[in-house]
Amino acid sequence: MNRKIPLLAASALVLAGPWSAALAQTADEQADSRIGDIDAREIIVTARKRQESILKVPVIESVIDSEVLQQSQITDMQAVTSKVPGLFVGTSVLAIGSQISLRGVGTSALDAGIDQSVSLNIDGQQFSQGLTFKSGLFDLAQAEVLKGPQALFFGKNSPGGVIALTTADPGNEVEVIARASYEFEAREPRTELILSGPLSGTLGARLAGTWSDRKGYFKNTATALPGLGGVTLGGRNGANENWIVRGTLVWQPSDDFKARLKANITRDNSDSPTALQGVSCPSGTGPGALGIQFIGGTHPCREDGEVEYVGMDPAYFGGVFPDGSPALRNGGVPFTDIKQHFGVLEMDYNVTPDIALTSTTTYYHNTTDTMANGVYSGAAGPTIFADNHFTRRDTTQELRLESDFSGSSLNFLAGGYYQDARMTNRIYVGSNAALGLPATLTAGTHDVDIKSASLFGQLRWKPVDVLEIAAGVRWTDETRKDAATTLSSAATNTYSPVDLITPKINSKNWSPELTVTYTPTDNFTVFGALKQGYKSGSFSITTPASPDKDNSFGDEKVQGGEIGIKARTADRALNLNAAFYYYKYKGLQVGVSQPAAENGIPELRTLNAGSSRTYGIDFDANYRPDAIPGLALNLSINWNRAKFLSLHGVPCYGGQTIALGCNESEIPGSDPQTFTASDASGEPLEKAPVWQAIGGFDYDTSIAEGMDLIFGGSAQVSSKYKAVIGNRDDYWQRGYTKLNAYITLKDANERWELSLIGNNLNDVLRAGYCANTDLQNTTVFSRFAQVTGQAANPTGKIDDVACVVEPGRSVFLKLTLRPMGLFQ
Repeated sequence: MNRKIPLLAASALVLAGPWSAALAQTADEQADSRIGDIDAREIIVTARKRQESILKVPVIESVIDSEVLQQSQITDMQAVTSKVPGLFVGTSVLAIGSQISLRGVGTSALDAGIDQSVSLNIDGQQFSQGLTFKSGLFDLAQAEVLKGPQALFFGKNSPGGVIALTTADPGNEVEVIARASYEFEAREPRTELILSGPLSGTLGARLAGTWSDRKGYFKNTATALPGLGGVTLGGRNGANENWIVRGTLVWQPSDDFKARLKANITRDNSDSPTALQGVSCPSGTGPGALGIQFIGGTHPCREDGEVEYVGMDPAYFGGVFPDGSPALRNGGVPFTDIKQHFGVLEMDYNVTPDIALTSTTTYYHNTTDTMANGVYSGAAGPTIFADNHFTRRDTTQELRLESDFSGSSLNFLAGGYYQDARMTNRIYVGSNAALGLPATLTAGTHDVDIKSASLFGQLRWKPVDVLEIAAGVRWTDETRKDAATTLSSAATNTYSPVDLITPKINSKNWSPELTVTYTPTDNFTVFGALKQGYKSGSFSITTPASPDKDNSFGDEKVQGGEIGIKARTADRALNLNAAFYYYKYKGLQVGVSQPAAENGIPELRTLNAGSSRTYGIDFDANYRPDAIPGLALNLSINWNRAKFLSLHGVPCYGGQTIALGCNESEIPGSDPQTFTASDASGEPLEKAPVWQAIGGFDYDTSIAEGMDLIFGGSAQVSSKYKAVIGNRDDYWQRGYTKLNAYITLKDANERWELSLIGNNLNDVLRAGYCANTDLQNTTVFSRFAQVTGQAANPTGKIDDVACVVEPGRSVFLKLTLRPMGLFQ
């Protein structure tokens, strides 16, 4: 590795030219947030949509400031998990996007139509579809992870939590900041540029941009077998070109009015995006029941740095889309292309000195095109391929009226929220003529309309200065409609409307919240909260609709509470936070995969769990000993017990017998007796380790006149966790320890800095998303190899387990320049 550093340093200097970019606050803000000065400032958060000290907010949350984001090279949502125990980000496929889980509560469905249980909020704009989590972490002032149900302050209910990102605003001084970095393992150059400053006495502007071109962490070692429809792709898997441009205008013509406009354009373009990797193959990796080799010949079926994934030979794949275009795009190379445009206009007006009115208007537009080898074959071409065209448009409007009566013990918040959204998903599933399959298996469209309106309010009462009692509620009325079509004639490319069993769903919900905050001193707080949260049901839209099957699913609801303390001691050198939480969920929306039907296409479904429960303890501590200036120590722990209390109707995995639990939903009149579902009651929730801990240190010291050295390290430790719903040993991901370190040499006046950053240095590979599937036979030919739901399984064949494995070690070299300061 060392021999590459001189070459990389030279490359970084070149990249730091006019197309480079950087993430920074103003010079004054940076000086306030340096590690050595942190005990002199309050940590200010926006958990209740107003600026407050974290010590006095009755919410459990983790806060990551801009300094830490830069030191650890946190540029995507996956990297945030290294700082927040209990947070998981799983990479999914097609238009589903990321799957976020917090304390085991999250979204596991392979469903583009589902809202995430943990939502994303950027500058007051809420996002709930998984693709939006790919917008990247860039030019941030602060990231907050709010744990547990959030009903009142973030647009719509989020029953699992909220990840709230605040991007940087223009300051009072001109900034020109450039940054370039290179990551060795995935071979990713990244450049950033920020221009910011005042345009007049009342108007400030900030323009920030970033570009990266990742070649991919995993090597693709697949070699396509001749004449079976596959194409050797070679190279690396998980390549991605990304760019983001964000513009900010802040106008404040008077003390009583302020307007802020944020506009974002993002683009992610991937050839051969990350594929599922076989991690458990109980029946081996050889040819399947029909003698065809689908699993690559060299893969050991375990988590490692290689995948085997072939493309599609256009000579063997035909058909047409609903719009009449050729079926096989991008020359048969699997791809994902995500375009996102979004923005928020926030206006604050002081109606009186004690009452503020806030208007938040947002717009979001997503267009995503994807095509995938549908069975992740690594030798013969795939039996099926999937092609999606997904779009989503959202407009929202929120009004909030809030008081801050300095002479009164009673204050209020009142507001309303409206959302108008539309999702469309065009699905095409074709197959491989080289294997004797028809060109088109199925196709269809979904058009989902969403209308949501809510009213919310809160009263905050302080009978004495040290005690606050706050009671609030959000009332929501949400309606969703699905208009679906399905392919009726492949020969004429004709699509017909589907008479859905449930074409419309409506839900009304009250979500109350009660918090008590007792702050006897400026350094100690005790708080408690009782909360109720909710998320609307929706429609499964990843596969074409059928008039015989209900593609709707119901609401997700949660009730519970938490109690905790927040303290600063040792002359504010030691900060301690601890809280116990207990929540019970009804109708938790979980994803399952139904074994393939006669047409060979697996059915992806979203189920409502009867009930589930999560309880545990969150703890974190930060210590900056006076005896060692510049040293900071930190530790955070999440102990969590999360399980399904009642979950019936989980589809059996391929080869599961009655004795192994496939004993629900008997097929009427079947002979021999056959069942199709199992009972997962008592099983742990997915991505819910019993405990996770993150501990580390940072040290900031001056090593010469005008030059500082900062270095640090951390370890993230996790117990094992379940990755698939069901009772199999190979559904578990093993516990792990990940080691991280960084070292930064910087000019004391912030004019330049050079960093070497290593994350997951011991190269641990784990997955956030897994599924049971038949890699050996693919879903199309599984019916010839597996017997499911009967007393015996004469073939002995059971499903394999495949995962989207997250990349391992990353090593960055990063150079930051602030040209305006170089000439001072």
